[in-house]
Formats: sequence, C-alpha cells, structure tokens
Amino acid sequence: MYINKVGSRGYVFTFDELKNTEFDCITNVYLIDGARHIFICDTFLGPKYMKQVKKFIDENLKSKPIIVFNSHCDWDHIWGNCFFKENLIITHVKCRENINKYALNEFIKYNMLHEDDVDIVVPNLTFNDKIRFDEDMVEFFYSPGHTECSSSCLDIKDNILFVGDNVESPKPYLTCNNIEKYIETLKYYIKINANVIIPGHGDIANNDLVNKNLNYIKSIKEIQIKL
Repeated sequence: MYINKVGSRGYVFTFDELKNTEFDCITNVYLIDGARHIFICDTFLGPKYMKQVKKFIDENLKSKPIIVFNSHCDWDHIWGNCFFKENLIITHVKCRENINKYALNEFIKYNMLHEDDVDIVVPNLTFNDKIRFDEDMVEFFYSPGHTECSSSCLDIKDNILFVGDNVESPKPYLTCNNIEKYIETLKYYIKINANVIIPGHGDIANNDLVNKNLNYIKSIKEIQIKL
C-alpha cells in the first residue's frame, strides 16, 4: 500500500494486491477528513487492508465518526465493509439491492482473493438521487455507468471527485446496456470540472481521462447505431 495526499484533506490509499492477477490493476480507497466525519470511499478486499487505513487514521487524524461509502456493488469494493460493520455505510439503493443479489456468488467465485475473516456486510443507509453532509462539504450522488448501481463522491471543499469504476484508463469497462446513462454521467463529471479525478482503479487523473472515456463510449454508441 502507498498513500498520496490530495487537496487539503484527502488521502488516496493505493493497493496492488490485484496487480498480479487476471485483473491486473491497482485499487484506490479514498479518505476525506471532514469537519465532523471521516469518509472512506470503498473498502477493497477486507479487514486486512482496512486495518491499514484505520491505523493511518489513528496515528495521523483527529478522532471522528467514520462513514463508509460503497461506489457500487462489485466485490473488490465492498469486502472491507465487515471491518466497519458498526459504522454508517452509505450507498445507492440499487447498490444495496445488488449486493444482496450478487455478493455471495462473487464471494464464492473469487474466494482465492479474500482472507478468512471476510464477511458480506450490506450498507445500512441508502439514497436515491444524492445525500449531502453540509458541515463536511461532502456529497454522494447517483451516477450510473460502469454498473446501474454506481454512485460517486464529491469533496465540495477541494473539488475532488471520486468516480469508482466509472472512469478507467485507457478505456472504461462496460458491464451493462446503459450507454445513454453512462454518457450523461460522464458529461456531468465534466460539468463539475473537478480539480482531481480519483478512479477506483489506476492512477489519479483529471478531466482529460473523463473526456477520453466519454469519446470511447460515444464511439461504441455509433457502432451500435450502424448495426
């Protein structure tokens, strides 16, 4: 794991445990040290990794309630929820539904990638459009794209956007037939004009990568129209 500070109060924890697997990627967990709460965006593969994040919090930040956010239902973003099962865990209503539907099958399918202490813990607070913590200047909003249940986190104070798997390098990974919604999400990202884009996987980026992803998806749409 290595840590990058972003903005005045953000930290990106980057894990490479999936690098030498079929997925060949690094994974980011994003922390915002808010005024009243500490927010942790996605929880990677389990308590083994979230203990490292918690250790950093205990050694470097003031004690505050921790709120966890799941950007979408994929296994590599939720297995660490069980480390925070006593905390508030937020996600979109569709994400909670999909975790209930698919998490157990994914848990079995990718069993070689989790430790023995991993349990499936479902988020305990959901939203439909968005949920905002005004004193912390943090907002979570629905942003379908990589999945129908995807949502994003905006650090309003520093104008930093955590996009989960909706933005990837060199191109996005399409998992469902929702190209129109995906295009609208990426257009909205560009409208936000964030100073920093934090993807769920890969290097910290900016709107250049969002535009590349948008152009790619538009090209897929044009091919579908021709067919």
